[in-house]
Amino acid sequence: MAFNGIIARKFALLDEYQTQLRKELDGVTFAYFRRNWALRCATERALQVMAEIVVDVAERIIAMRDAGPVATAAAAIEKLVTLGVLKRAQPYVSIVRFRNLIVHQYEQVDPALVYSIATRHLDDFTKFRNEIDACA
Repeated sequence: MAFNGIIARKFALLDEYQTQLRKELDGVTFAYFRRNWALRCATERALQVMAEIVVDVAERIIAMRDAGPVATAAAAIEKLVTLGVLKRAQPYVSIVRFRNLIVHQYEQVDPALVYSIATRHLDDFTKFRNEIDACA
């Protein structure tokens, strides 16, 4: 099944955000990250947008396959596993949970968690895109 241009545009934006985050955080220590309010906020926002793209793409594929609706974003990820689009739900459900934390419990976001995701787990977004591309 070929995916439409909307998914391609979302993945182009995902790639752009990933590239920019890597550039902005290159050589940045956690101590500096924790002190730099603007960098922390920008990183949180970039990760939120990237997570929203994961959710949007999942929900779009479910709709294109007439396999929905689903009740939650995590359920959308699980549905893609059921449909054979994704091999497994992790780490993508963790991406969704992080997005929920940023959106709904923003006063509790731990800078160490944000830094860890932005410096150690950006490849999870690439893996998502690659799995979706392999199914297209």
